[in-house]
Amino acid sequence: MKKQTKLVAVLSTAALLAIGASMTSFAATGWAEEDGTWVYYDRNGDKVTDKWAKSGNNWYYLDSNGEMAVDQLIEDGDNYYYVDVNGVMAANQWVAIDNEDAGDDDEPEAYWYYFQANGKAMKNTTNKVALKTINGKKYTFDDEGKMLYGWVNDQNEHQDNTDGDAFKSADYYFGDENDGAMTTGWLLTDVTYSEATEDNYKFIGAAFNDDEDQSRWFYFKSNGKKVKNTNDDNTLKGKTINGKKYAFDDNGAMVAEWSIDTVWASANTASRNNAKYSQQWKYFNSVEDGSRVTKGWFKVVAAEYLDLDRYNDDEDAWYYADGSGNIYAGEFKTIKGKKYAFRKDGRMVDGLKFINDDFDVVKADNDDMPFDTEDDFLQYAPEWVDKDYKLYYFGDSSDGAMKTGKTNINLDGDSFNFYLEKSGSTKGAGYNGEKDSKLYLAGMMLKAGSDDKYQVAKKLDTGVWTKIDGAEKFAEESIVDQLDVTQDNLDELGINKKAKDIKELYKVAESNNYKLINTSGKIVDKSGKSKDGNDFVYVTKGENIVAIYVEK
Repeated sequence: MKKQTKLVAVLSTAALLAIGASMTSFAATGWAEEDGTWVYYDRNGDKVTDKWAKSGNNWYYLDSNGEMAVDQLIEDGDNYYYVDVNGVMAANQWVAIDNEDAGDDDEPEAYWYYFQANGKAMKNTTNKVALKTINGKKYTFDDEGKMLYGWVNDQNEHQDNTDGDAFKSADYYFGDENDGAMTTGWLLTDVTYSEATEDNYKFIGAAFNDDEDQSRWFYFKSNGKKVKNTNDDNTLKGKTINGKKYAFDDNGAMVAEWSIDTVWASANTASRNNAKYSQQWKYFNSVEDGSRVTKGWFKVVAAEYLDLDRYNDDEDAWYYADGSGNIYAGEFKTIKGKKYAFRKDGRMVDGLKFINDDFDVVKADNDDMPFDTEDDFLQYAPEWVDKDYKLYYFGDSSDGAMKTGKTNINLDGDSFNFYLEKSGSTKGAGYNGEKDSKLYLAGMMLKAGSDDKYQVAKKLDTGVWTKIDGAEKFAEESIVDQLDVTQDNLDELGINKKAKDIKELYKVAESNNYKLINTSGKIVDKSGKSKDGNDFVYVTKGENIVAIYVEK
């Protein structure tokens, strides 16, 4: 367009000198030069005014004084024309005409017009955008023929962008004042977006919440209209572009990173640590890209309104989006044959965790009832089980896949054998009870320490088993009575020892709630004697512990 204008508006000295030569060739009854200008007389000898006159292939305009107009816009009836410095009517060309209001807010230095083959300026007399195609590009004009530019609304009105917020009320973008071609596809432009700094926008696009002066992406369809949400409810408008998913807010600005429909969010913010709330969040990559993560893993820092603590700590985590872009939250999910768990805030669970049916996740080093050491595990695991929590193990933070079957788990630097359910509704949960002549507490196989050689396992009222720390502790149990060391008592207990060789003697009441286990975790199920590492000897009949004694 600029190149075309130079050809029209810049007149050489040679061209100016040629005007006189051209006009003097006119018939004496027609054109005449008077006082440095040209006039035209009709056959009656009257000076022609307010009319067009033709000479050769060119048209000229005689103004109200009968003088040939030069370098000006001509309003003739409902139409607008332009005559150049030679007085020749412009046709099939762009012309820039100085704007007398230049310098005022949002006023250009000049307005562009396009004059058709008949000399008439293209214009629009409707109250909507009426596109005109010129040299393969689309433009729109006002009712005076001025090319509209910048942000334009659906009523074909240029939107004042002095404050940088014209995008809010506009539907189209037609380039700058010297271009004006309708924009299609992507546009990155600077805007002033005061509403984006409000708290409510942290749901829609928290990535743009820090500063009202922003650079934002917009997308314009083939008809020039920008993509935006039209429901007037602060939801998001989804759009697939070149096979990728994007979302746009009420004003057509592309969202990025975390986003959620505010209507849904505002109705569920009473408890943000809620799986249904978290499942509505979507992730749209960076502010430079913005394409939605659709069905796949991504590792990012949480949104402020998704997980405030993780957001403040700038701590990233793994998330998984389903085919609709919503993240998994508060649930187990099988992904490519592996099972994973996701917290209520959507973070992938890793490591050793207790989880209940409401999907409250407890980490091993929690402050109240930790289970990250063997002693803590034996003490607090029964309490977690009693609270209807199940233990799971999900590998480390780079994997997160649920482990099943026999698994070695590290606690405080030591490796322990666990058994995790292989199938069914409790797949992955730590086994409680007896299996293959071994006892398990929340999946941990109970076994005697290498120094102890033998230890007693106790069945709690809740039905789970735990380990008693040594024979002396076992002797304090209610079913154990200390006896005088007499030969009669030894004989009664079936202990083939002399009383003079025994220092301490304990009788154990018959009970199936106590089992003796060895260093491999196997339940001692034979009749005989088993000496631990502290000189206590357990006397068993089958799986029953009947007595304990200590030799001198």
